[in-house]
Amino acid sequence: MALKSPYSKEMNLNTHHKQSTQPRRPVVAQPAARAWEDEQAALQQDNVQQDKIWRESVEAEQRQRRIWYQNWSFLKDYDQMGKKKEQKPLPNYVPVFSSKVPNSTNQIIGSRMNTELGKALVNMDHFFSSGARKRKLDGELQLS
Repeated sequence: MALKSPYSKEMNLNTHHKQSTQPRRPVVAQPAARAWEDEQAALQQDNVQQDKIWRESVEAEQRQRRIWYQNWSFLKDYDQMGKKKEQKPLPNYVPVFSSKVPNSTNQIIGSRMNTELGKALVNMDHFFSSGARKRKLDGELQLS
């Protein structure tokens, strides 16, 4: 059986009431939703109120964290099957610089440029940034 459009003028003979020939009205935003949007717009302009809301949300998050720790923190010591997890010991020393990736003081590629990987990185950097460099104008385009 084919579906009938709500805009068709035919009547359904199987029911006791007539279908409306009027098109459906578009859904209009509810007054409550519009009021909420107006309230949010007003809050965006009021920095003091935003700060108060932020502080309240941070305080509520900290309160919930304390409640979770009291009620559910024992679960972090067990795996999914309910067996006790082994605690991994923390290392005594963690180096600041990586032994695998070259680091420098400004967090760009450092002094290990003599390796094959370093040379490839320099070549790629030169290739990718060459389009953004300023170029010397040709003789015919320079001012004389």
